Amino acid sequence: MLADSVLELRTVLHGQNILFTYSGHVSETLLFSLGETVKRQLDLNQTDRAVRKKVFSVFVEQVQNVIRYSSESDGHQEEVSGRFSAGIVSLGYENDRYFVICGNAVDPDSGARLKERLELLQSMDQQQLKSHYREKLREEPEESSVGATIGLIEIARRVSAPLEFDFLDLDGDEKFFVLKAYI
Repeated sequence: MLADSVLELRTVLHGQNILFTYSGHVSETLLFSLGETVKRQLDLNQTDRAVRKKVFSVFVEQVQNVIRYSSESDGHQEEVSGRFSAGIVSLGYENDRYFVICGNAVDPDSGARLKERLELLQSMDQQQLKSHYREKLREEPEESSVGATIGLIEIARRVSAPLEFDFLDLDGDEKFFVLKAYI
């Protein structure tokens, strides 16, 4: 029975073209190790250097977003490097391009802000994204941000297709947020 369940999960992941996935709590320290695994996977696939850099960058940004903004965390908001937050991240390959998909629980306010930001980014072309990025660099980070408020813009600038995202209602007011980026 145990082997059947694990094999079924593996089959589902392969069916979704997933090369690597991690689900559970993640920290900055674990991100380093996960990043090394992603680099090795890209090397094994003999991925072009420019693509490899973009995939790695998007992967790191997405995992950092889980660490910083997942509502399932140990609560160490004041110390991002020590924060331990739950989510899922996957690296996959389909139609001759990589994708990074990440998911985590968010509170309703964060979900609303994310949706607004992502809809804006989806509407921008590369030149507009570049201008928006420069503008945000000159501004102070938002009060609720634990970063520089540019991570999603960084991701949007590196993708080969518009960002895909979705929200699913969870128990209570929380939502499960998923972001998929094709590179």
